[in-house]
Amino acid sequence: MSSWQNGTLTLSELCHRVALPRTTVVEIVEVGIIEPVRHGNDWHFDEQVVLLVTRACRLHQDLGIDWNGVALALELLEEVASLRQENQRLRQRLQRFS
Repeated sequence: MSSWQNGTLTLSELCHRVALPRTTVVEIVEVGIIEPVRHGNDWHFDEQVVLLVTRACRLHQDLGIDWNGVALALELLEEVASLRQENQRLRQRLQRFS
Protein backbone atom coordinates (compact mmCIF):
# COMPACT_ATOMS: atom_id res chain seq x y z
CA MET A 1 0.00 0.00 0.00
CA SER A 2 1.42 3.36 -0.97
CA SER A 3 -0.61 5.37 1.55
CA TRP A 4 1.33 7.37 4.10
CA GLN A 5 -0.47 5.61 6.93
CA ASN A 6 -2.55 2.46 7.27
CA GLY A 7 -6.23 3.16 6.75
CA THR A 8 -5.67 6.20 4.56
CA LEU A 9 -5.74 6.74 0.84
CA THR A 10 -3.88 9.18 -1.35
CA LEU A 11 -5.87 11.28 -3.80
CA SER A 12 -4.91 8.92 -6.63
CA GLU A 13 -5.89 5.87 -4.62
CA LEU A 14 -9.24 7.41 -3.72
CA CYS A 15 -9.90 8.28 -7.37
CA HIS A 16 -9.15 4.70 -8.32
CA ARG A 17 -11.33 3.21 -5.54
CA VAL A 18 -14.37 5.31 -6.44
CA ALA A 19 -13.72 5.28 -10.22
CA LEU A 20 -13.83 9.07 -10.53
CA PRO A 21 -11.50 11.47 -12.27
CA ARG A 22 -9.22 13.61 -10.12
CA THR A 23 -11.11 16.79 -11.08
CA THR A 24 -14.38 15.37 -9.75
CA VAL A 25 -12.83 14.33 -6.44
CA VAL A 26 -11.23 17.78 -6.12
CA GLU A 27 -14.65 19.35 -6.74
CA ILE A 28 -16.17 17.11 -4.05
CA VAL A 29 -13.47 18.32 -1.65
CA GLU A 30 -14.03 21.96 -2.63
CA VAL A 31 -17.74 21.84 -1.75
CA GLY A 32 -16.96 20.22 1.60
CA ILE A 33 -18.41 16.75 1.10
CA ILE A 34 -15.11 15.21 2.16
CA GLU A 35 -12.07 16.75 3.77
CA PRO A 36 -8.52 15.62 3.15
CA VAL A 37 -5.76 15.53 5.69
CA ARG A 38 -2.98 17.61 4.23
CA HIS A 39 0.44 16.07 4.53
CA GLY A 40 2.80 18.51 2.86
CA ASN A 41 1.40 19.12 -0.61
CA ASP A 42 -0.38 15.77 -0.65
CA TRP A 43 -3.97 15.00 0.28
CA HIS A 44 -4.80 11.88 2.25
CA PHE A 45 -8.24 10.51 3.05
CA ASP A 46 -9.60 8.12 5.62
CA GLU A 47 -10.81 4.94 3.91
CA GLN A 48 -14.31 5.62 5.26
CA VAL A 49 -14.74 8.46 2.74
CA VAL A 50 -15.11 5.84 0.00
CA LEU A 51 -18.65 5.12 1.23
CA LEU A 52 -19.44 8.82 1.51
CA VAL A 53 -18.16 9.57 -1.99
CA THR A 54 -20.12 6.61 -3.36
CA ARG A 55 -23.28 7.90 -1.67
CA ALA A 56 -22.60 11.42 -2.95
CA CYS A 57 -22.17 10.13 -6.51
CA ARG A 58 -25.45 8.25 -6.32
CA LEU A 59 -27.25 11.43 -5.23
CA HIS A 60 -25.51 13.43 -7.94
CA GLN A 61 -26.36 10.96 -10.70
CA ASP A 62 -29.79 9.74 -9.57
CA LEU A 63 -31.22 13.13 -8.65
CA GLY A 64 -29.25 15.19 -11.14
CA ILE A 65 -28.26 17.79 -8.56
CA ASP A 66 -24.99 19.67 -8.48
CA TRP A 67 -22.28 18.98 -5.91
CA ASN A 68 -23.37 21.88 -3.70
CA GLY A 69 -26.84 20.35 -3.57
CA VAL A 70 -25.33 16.96 -2.80
CA ALA A 71 -23.36 18.49 0.08
CA LEU A 72 -26.57 19.98 1.50
CA ALA A 73 -28.51 16.75 1.02
CA LEU A 74 -25.83 14.74 2.83
CA GLU A 75 -25.76 17.24 5.67
CA LEU A 76 -29.55 17.05 6.03
CA LEU A 77 -29.53 13.25 5.88
CA GLU A 78 -26.91 13.19 8.63
CA GLU A 79 -29.02 15.55 10.73
CA VAL A 80 -32.12 13.38 10.23
CA ALA A 81 -30.17 10.28 11.31
CA SER A 82 -28.91 12.12 14.40
CA LEU A 83 -32.41 13.28 15.30
CA ARG A 84 -33.75 9.76 14.87
CA GLN A 85 -31.11 8.42 17.25
CA GLU A 86 -31.91 11.12 19.78
CA ASN A 87 -35.62 10.41 19.43
CA GLN A 88 -34.99 6.71 20.02
CA ARG A 89 -32.93 7.44 23.15
CA LEU A 90 -35.67 9.71 24.49
CA ARG A 91 -38.35 7.09 23.80
CA GLN A 92 -36.32 4.51 25.72
CA ARG A 93 -35.96 6.88 28.66
CA LEU A 94 -39.66 7.66 28.56
CA GLN A 95 -40.57 3.94 28.62
CA ARG A 96 -38.81 3.62 31.96
CA PHE A 97 -41.44 5.90 33.47
CA SER A 98 -44.41 3.95 32.06
